[in-house]
Amino acid sequence: MTEIIEIQNTNTNGEWQPFVGDETIELLRSKGFANADKTPNESGERILNETYRIMQVCGNPYNPTNNETGIVIGYVQSGKTLSFTTLTALARDNNYKIVIVIAGVSTNLVNQSTNRLSNDLRLNTRFDKKWTLLQNPSRMQDAEIIETALAQWADPTFPKDRCRTLLITVMKNTSHLNNLVGILQGQNLQGVPTLIIDDEGDQASLNTRARWAARQGIEVENLTENQ
Repeated sequence: MTEIIEIQNTNTNGEWQPFVGDETIELLRSKGFANADKTPNESGERILNETYRIMQVCGNPYNPTNNETGIVIGYVQSGKTLSFTTLTALARDNNYKIVIVIAGVSTNLVNQSTNRLSNDLRLNTRFDKKWTLLQNPSRMQDAEIIETALAQWADPTFPKDRCRTLLITVMKNTSHLNNLVGILQGQNLQGVPTLIIDDEGDQASLNTRARWAARQGIEVENLTENQ
């Protein structure tokens, strides 16, 4: 029996229409969710529609004031990894310059998620280089790689089809997260659309109601279960 999960969109970005480009279509095709003419098959349409609606909630990367937090809930073995991998591809199609995936609370889980992303996005088998993958970045070399990639995006003379989206996987661990924060604090992130995917949302995740409460003038401590 197919489960239909409704995506609740309560932000102000509902009118934004994400662009479905080659990165997303090729991902679906490589996973067997597209017809011979590259149009999504029935399963591909379902995946694409769900991911499209999630991206709408994430917001328009061209809006400099966009700053949204949300949550997507799925059953065990319901395709959550494929969902956020497709979302990652769609982020590339829509000029998100950085995608950060908080990929696990152990080395094995981070390795597993990183390898899955690498395989699904065909990072080691494709001729065009659209991504730069960094796992648990902490070194000066990692900072230089990020700086170079962002400089290319910012350079109006550099061909945009040669710019690489930064795909960063990181363990949900204090030291690894602090390393990443330290590296990013040294970068010029002005006007750099960034998507953060927390694949360990049940482990000390963000309070998704905090921003809403602040807008309403409500103290977080005073939130009730129904708010």
